[in-house]
Amino acid sequence: MTNAPIILTLDCDMYSNDPSTLERVLCYLSDKFRKPNCGYFQFPQRFHGLNRADIYASELKRLLILAPYGMDGLLGPSYVGTGCFFHRRVFFGGPSAYIEPEIPALSPDNIVDKPINSEKILNLALHVSGCNYENKTNWGSKMGFRYGSLVEDYYTGFRLQCEGWHSIFCNPSRPAFLGDVPINLNDILNQTKRWSVGLLEVGFSKFSPLTFGVRAMGILMGLSYAHYAFWPVWSFPVATYAFLPSLALLNAIPIFPKVKSTPTPLWIASTWSQSHVNNISLDE
Repeated sequence: MTNAPIILTLDCDMYSNDPSTLERVLCYLSDKFRKPNCGYFQFPQRFHGLNRADIYASELKRLLILAPYGMDGLLGPSYVGTGCFFHRRVFFGGPSAYIEPEIPALSPDNIVDKPINSEKILNLALHVSGCNYENKTNWGSKMGFRYGSLVEDYYTGFRLQCEGWHSIFCNPSRPAFLGDVPINLNDILNQTKRWSVGLLEVGFSKFSPLTFGVRAMGILMGLSYAHYAFWPVWSFPVATYAFLPSLALLNAIPIFPKVKSTPTPLWIASTWSQSHVNNISLDE
């Protein structure tokens, strides 16, 4: 829908919190010598209105801050769906494998010489935004945002990096963007269910990070993405860890091994230690 060379993606509930964000982004994206294949610039998803207890663990520090720091030392962090600046070029194939769109006017190098409210531009916008535009085209599979998973952000970032694009992670002290968090248990459960299903869809697909990802990006980046993809599996050991001790205590089953040796009384141990010291002194 745009011919801009740089595209910002934001969730509908997020807003800009730092006016210098764009300047910071352009310093990196315009530096072709630092990362010549840099495709996108990712800020962590930060939230306002979090209470101090954060009883639903909505801050997601491990997912949105800690893991991207580690991936930034390799090819770069995953795309998290918001707070991200893209080079328009990344949506048209890999760095060395440009794919020409079906409509030449959508090319990233196309220069628009007509006003945005002209009839031709409006007709093209209606055509592109139609529900059937992507049918039997490369959009969604080899171009643009990738379809096929409920977590299209994770899947898109994963496929872009498999094609050879790199990314940059930036976590300034002043959050670049702020958004809302789920405020009740029902919302957090629905969100977690959607993420879990979408991640497992990628993990057990032909583009699994353990197979396709390791071959395309290397073992470290493949395992980094696999950590995300199979994150829902951790629910089973975590649930066991949470309920098993409680059930054992309710049924009077000891959860710790019994002590077999009789402990030495404190006064005997103290007397023996003092006599041992005295013997040493006499021998000397």
